[in-house]
Amino acid sequence: MIDKDNILGGIGFNMAMWCPAGLDSADLSHVVEQVIATDTHAISVVPDSVPIVWPWLENNSVQIFTRFYMDVVSADTVSDLTEKINSVFKQGADGAQIFIRFKDIDAFVSQLYMIRDDLFFNKDLIIGIDICDIGPFDWGHLFSELKKIRATGLMLAMSRDTGDRSDFVGRIYAVLNAWDNEYNGKLQFAVGLNSMRIDQTARLIRLIQPNLCTNTVFFVN
Repeated sequence: MIDKDNILGGIGFNMAMWCPAGLDSADLSHVVEQVIATDTHAISVVPDSVPIVWPWLENNSVQIFTRFYMDVVSADTVSDLTEKINSVFKQGADGAQIFIRFKDIDAFVSQLYMIRDDLFFNKDLIIGIDICDIGPFDWGHLFSELKKIRATGLMLAMSRDTGDRSDFVGRIYAVLNAWDNEYNGKLQFAVGLNSMRIDQTARLIRLIQPNLCTNTVFFVN
């Protein structure tokens, strides 16, 4: 059983479950049982898992997010992405977490902009970025693009934690100081099960952007 207080140290932020790819129906059933029992805020799954978890969660308040990764942004890849997103929404997903490289944000927004409202009607559009991919002076531009596409949230992940060399604290400090108060989106973090990173992030949010506390979600494995 998940112990949220133990994982999050009683920090008072929303917790969500990150389900890796490759889980079978039995594994997913076990995860969903824990999610419901612990009043977990949301669950993030790969597209193939949506039709499996939705029947168990349809009568609960748990949000189902589906993850997508874009290695290349073009008219063809965005078209293929929109078809997949439309499919998982029909299967019960509440939102899509779309991971792209920071250098592709302009191209992605320009490709998706015209169909954004139709595709994401009453659904969440979360843009995922590797925090190590963003320089200290890039945040202003990122928030500009998030507002342009009307993203309902920003997810920050760290694909490879190299300890102090990754300057995680400095990067969190940078995004919170650069936070655009005209952007009303959610803030999500994918930090595995690293309680130290969760604690560091929570402390900085409370110190620098306390208004984000209720709008921040930590996805843990």
